Order: sequence, then C-alpha cells, then structure tokens
Amino acid sequence: MASLGGAAFLLPRLSAYQYPHAGVVNHWLGHRVPERTPRDCIRRTLLASVASLLLLPAHHALAEPPQDTGALPPPPMPSAATRPAATAKGPSAAASQIADIFSKVGDQIYEDCIFELSEEQVEVQHALIEAYIAQGADSALARQLAVKQISPPKLSAECEEVRRQPPAAPSPWETTLQVEKKPQKPKVAAAPKLAPVPKESAAETPAPAALLAALKDTHVLPQWDCAPNVDFVTISLNGFKRKLTGGEICNPYQDVVHQVPASAGSFRLGYTIRSGRLFVVSEDAQVNGKTIAWAISGRDVCRNNPDPDCFAARAIGPLPPGEYSFAAEQDRRVSWGPKTKRNVAGIWLRKLWNKERFSKPQVKAILARGNIAIHVRLKGEMSEACLGLEPKGWAYVAGLIKDGRATGVNVYIDEPHPQIAEAPPVVEGSSFSLTSLFK
Repeated sequence: MASLGGAAFLLPRLSAYQYPHAGVVNHWLGHRVPERTPRDCIRRTLLASVASLLLLPAHHALAEPPQDTGALPPPPMPSAATRPAATAKGPSAAASQIADIFSKVGDQIYEDCIFELSEEQVEVQHALIEAYIAQGADSALARQLAVKQISPPKLSAECEEVRRQPPAAPSPWETTLQVEKKPQKPKVAAAPKLAPVPKESAAETPAPAALLAALKDTHVLPQWDCAPNVDFVTISLNGFKRKLTGGEICNPYQDVVHQVPASAGSFRLGYTIRSGRLFVVSEDAQVNGKTIAWAISGRDVCRNNPDPDCFAARAIGPLPPGEYSFAAEQDRRVSWGPKTKRNVAGIWLRKLWNKERFSKPQVKAILARGNIAIHVRLKGEMSEACLGLEPKGWAYVAGLIKDGRATGVNVYIDEPHPQIAEAPPVVEGSSFSLTSLFK
C-alpha cells in the first residue's frame, strides 16, 4: 500500500531526522545543529534505503513481509479493531509509522559513533600548534603532531561499517538544478588539514569578568597537576592555562567501571565533586555508596575544585552540589548533542545544596548556570559544569540511564561514604618527551 504519495509524505519526516529531539537538546545545551556534517551523508544513505522500500508495489510488500533481524524492528501489526481506521488514513499513515520507527532505531545506530572532533578539541589542537612552535618546532612538525595527538577516537567495527557506506543515489522525487562550473586549477598538496577554530568558545556563556577575576590567583589542585617527571606544554583556553602531555590532560582518570548488580533495581547516581567518584545512592545497604566509575567536572583551575568562586563561574566551574533529575521521557534521557558531537544525558538542577557556603551573588550566579550533562570525555578535553566520563564508564552509565535503572543524580561537595570510598585512580605517567621531539 506504499506509494509515491506515501514516499513524498515520508521525505520531510526523515529529513527532519538530522536529530529527532533537537528541540529538547538545544533547549538545555544551547546548541545549533550544523547545516551539514559527515553524519548527514550517512543518514542520507539510510534514508534512501528506507524510502526505496516504500516504493515497492503493494503486492510485493504483502507477499514478502519484513523479518525481525534484530537491527530494525518491524512495525506492530494492527489489531482487527483498529485495522479499518489505519486503512482509512492510507499510505501516509504507514509512511509516518515507518518514519517514527526509523527515527528511534537511528539513535541506536549512532549512539557510540564519534566521527569528528568536538569544538573544544579543535581549540586544543590549534593551541597545541602554538605551544609546540614556542618550544622550537617548525610549523609543519607542530601541525602534524597536533593532528596526530588530537583526533577522533578509534571507531568500533560497527561504526566503521556505517562510515564506509557509499553515498546514496539521488532520490527519485528529488530535483536539482545543474549549474555549469568553471574548471578548477590543479591543487597542490597541502599540510595536514585543521578544523577551523570556532568563533565562540565551546563552553557555556563565559562568566562575568568580575567572577573570572576572582579566579586569577586560583591554581590547579595538586592531585590534578602533572607529576614532576612528566613533560608537558601549556596552552591557554578562554584565559586559563592548561597543561597537556602528549595532547592529554594531566592525571586523567583510569577507565574503571564497577557494575551494579541487577538485584539492586533502580537507584540514584551519587557524585562527589572533591574526588570525582560516581557511586550508587540506594536504600539497599548492600550497594549504597558503591563506586561505579570516575568523572571529571570543571575545567582547568576549577577541575573538581569545590571553591565557591568556581561553582559560580560558568564555562569553567564544576557542576554545583544538589539534586538533579533526568528528562521526563525515558527515551529522551540520552540524546545527541550537536555541539558536543556525541550523545549526552542532560540533567536539571532541582534543588541547590550547601547554600550556606555561598554568598548571595554566588548563589545567583550558580542558579543562572545551564548546559549541565553527563557525557564521554575525549582526549585533551576537560568538562564544563558536566560529568566527563572515560569511554567505558560513559557506555555503562549511559546504559543505566537509558534502561531507567538510574533515576536521578545527587551531587555532594564532600565524600558521603569516606569509609568505603577508594582513592581516585588517576593516570600519572606519560611517555611524551619534549627532548626527543624538539632537539
């Protein structure tokens, strides 16, 4: 019963899939969806494949119903009571139903695939070039090294397969205007390409100058600083210094994950700002306080720094202490963030804790902050007002959130379970050597 009319109806629905929940994500992330990204080309291929199914003759579709392969669940069969109503709506209703299914499955296809650098990584990459040149490297070597050190993470086999899909043929209903192009001159081989530096910071809207001035004498806490035997270069982002060794921040967390037993049921996530520990908050004494993973919160001098001035500073401070909730709709709790170029779990501050530790201006500034989320941390990045987990930690925690086992987040300044909390597992060493690179 599919037809050209149904396909025409489906086209705008599928084109809108550039992100099905963009309105929700943009509201709290403040991001604008890019006009064209490498992901668009991949989606175009999948859209054409789905649309081609709609163009099959009706008798063929009825003779060979789709099988459930585990990749794309078939649309539910209407009951006898509802079948006449569905038929009355015609092919448009069928097209709409398939579009909705494709939208949901698309999230699953792309949820672990990161094909390009985040805006913060682009800023780090360009700053590294300047730092290496200042250390004595020539421009070409500095560029090559920065591109090598700051690159998208290695793709899984599934993501590689998606990336290698050939571009889709033009849709049968798509019309284009061919404009004659002037012949181009042969191109000369160029140095490694760098993504353009964003005109605006990838962070939250910068904090007022008065609040940032209060942090000018603040230093990175000793436990997050580079060890004395580690070589590093110093870059500057948004007016703050950041040490990088081999393109990575100093003392990142080891990617440690402790699974929560299924018998624990649902629970809240707990997070300690001072240490970065993510743990279980439950009435079940067997699991309450148990560590799940470790996450960075805050940038540069404010990384996991409970200084009140850090909490009040947008774009650099850690997430404030308090009670947070996820999106009301479970299927929207983990969503694609176009600006961060990865999946994120947005969280909303419902109640600020420890108000007695802050001045009135600080409380006002804290409550004005936004863009709070949980996400994976990529190389060279830190985390602004968010929880930045390492890849395995993010994959596990995202699963807890999507499955509805994790129901919210409690954020504490100090460790509420000191008797069972482990010391932060950080990566202290580095093989990076300035001496061997720039002789």
